[in-house]
Amino acid sequence: MARTPLIRTDQFPFHITGRSNNREWFYIPIGEFWNVLIHVLNQDVVKNKLQIHALVLMSNHFHLMASSVEGDLSDPMQYLMREVCRIVNKRAGRINHVFGGPYKWTLITNTSYYLHCLKYVYRNPVSANICDRVEQYPYSSLMAHRNPQLLPFSVQHWRWAGDWMKWGDYSAILSWLNTPYPHGLNDYLKRGMRHPRFVIPKKRSTRKVPSEFWEELNPIYNLAPYPFEELSPQDRPK
Repeated sequence: MARTPLIRTDQFPFHITGRSNNREWFYIPIGEFWNVLIHVLNQDVVKNKLQIHALVLMSNHFHLMASSVEGDLSDPMQYLMREVCRIVNKRAGRINHVFGGPYKWTLITNTSYYLHCLKYVYRNPVSANICDRVEQYPYSSLMAHRNPQLLPFSVQHWRWAGDWMKWGDYSAILSWLNTPYPHGLNDYLKRGMRHPRFVIPKKRSTRKVPSEFWEELNPIYNLAPYPFEELSPQDRPK
């Protein structure tokens, strides 16, 4: 099957994943892989072309939310995948593929989708039973919002969403991230990310987006420094 043509835009962010070859653990310890990953993300060819919104590294894949500065995601991502592979193979003394294939992506076209993707990414270690709370996981960009020195590059949120980590009480943000998804919603999000444009599948019984999708965002909208209605018409519940 032919690869889906990349949507080239600087207007919306992407959710991007890269998975290891054969879904095995990466060839080097995860802490060392994390250092390689952030080292390459800090190279000019990447950091000058990508705005990083979120990053989480798991034992055999990574989640990256980023926007293209110039409207072309392919050049910085190809460099990132190639350089990470080169450095990891050199350190591991191997010549095989590090990643099992090209990176996968989905375009995120509104604020509600963005916030859901963000929570999904940061909750990955919790969902995998690696830790109990999102802020406990060390291979995540989450805590760089409060301690920017933890990463060599800046982590900023998509301009439509605003810097929501500064909204109201930071502990309330963590509380929202640490609140498990309602039953089944996590699967809806995962299915939505398989499309070139992120979209929540509709329930077969009602042919509508699950009400939990909107209700899940209420804690964040309540923290926003402006009314929910001002976010965007396309973000309002249908």
